[in-house]
Amino acid sequence: MKKIISLVLALTMAMCAFTACSGSREEEKTADGYAKELYLYNWSEYMSQEVLDLFEEEYGIKVIETTFESNDEMLAKLLAGGDSGYDIVVPTNFHIETLLANDLLAEINWDNVPNFANIDPAYVNPSYDPEQKYTVPYMGTVVTWIGNKARLDKLGVEVHKMTDIANPKLKGEILMADDATGNIGQGLIALGYEPYCENVDEIMEAKAFLISINDNVKAYTIPADAADGVARGEAALAYAYSGNIMMAMQQNDDVVLVMDEEKVSLSIDTFVILKSSKHKEEAELFLNFLLRPEISAMLTTEFPYVSFNAAAVEYLPEELATSPMVVLSGDIKDRLYMLNNFNAEGGAACVEAMTEVKTARG
Repeated sequence: MKKIISLVLALTMAMCAFTACSGSREEEKTADGYAKELYLYNWSEYMSQEVLDLFEEEYGIKVIETTFESNDEMLAKLLAGGDSGYDIVVPTNFHIETLLANDLLAEINWDNVPNFANIDPAYVNPSYDPEQKYTVPYMGTVVTWIGNKARLDKLGVEVHKMTDIANPKLKGEILMADDATGNIGQGLIALGYEPYCENVDEIMEAKAFLISINDNVKAYTIPADAADGVARGEAALAYAYSGNIMMAMQQNDDVVLVMDEEKVSLSIDTFVILKSSKHKEEAELFLNFLLRPEISAMLTTEFPYVSFNAAAVEYLPEELATSPMVVLSGDIKDRLYMLNNFNAEGGAACVEAMTEVKTARG
């Protein structure tokens, strides 16, 4: 009997020890009472290690970063169920609706993020977060049109509206970033529709328009090659991404923005805090740190996407502060539109339509 009692006591002590080692122990705290670690789930190559080091040096909090390569990968991880272990995630605006529908996001306590006041008012209360409860804009991408002015002048062509690209003088002069939703969206704009891939009948009309200008399209290609082709004078026009456009403009002064009478697509990668976060106060502290003008400028200098921090402009190198693809002009802001959700039927129709457009090229 004594042996049985001893065995029970031993097992009980072992279980208690195991429990202590497996989670009942409180996290270590900094001198200011913060947890010493914060967990960030971010796009790859989208955060400066120098900035993370500065944050740790100031607050004693180490940011543990895990990266993903696509929104789909990020969503699959977060929707799998259970606690992901992450505190902050960086989804693109068109997935905020899904994250909210699955009750995954925490409301941000703006008292802890006073530097949000540095955000340009044009980007506050966006359509995907109209009450500004859940998101902080990080970096953005514009997809729009550029032209090689010297080549356009030689052809005797001006491009202000989408219908202008049907000009027969532009035969073989257009490079298009190969983006099914974006390409169909441009076709929809040309026909006077809203640029959202939702109505299948409208998508079919946009497909027909794009087929009608196939002779003018030199190639559907990767975004970098589209912008580079215009910079090298190999094409007169390109539909391209802002990061590539900025580099093309730096490469050749003849590269200019065109299509100045049409809407411009913007996507925004945002910081959100997960409802399951165990370090919400630390997450808000980190967001406030990132919104400091000098810190935001450091990030934009390393990753020259669209900047949303108005106070950071004076800290940017001149070539970025004056770039229309980093600090958007008032005119472009007035013409911005965003896709805030995915229509499965429309998205599939866009992909199928673009396959037919490219097949018709022969």
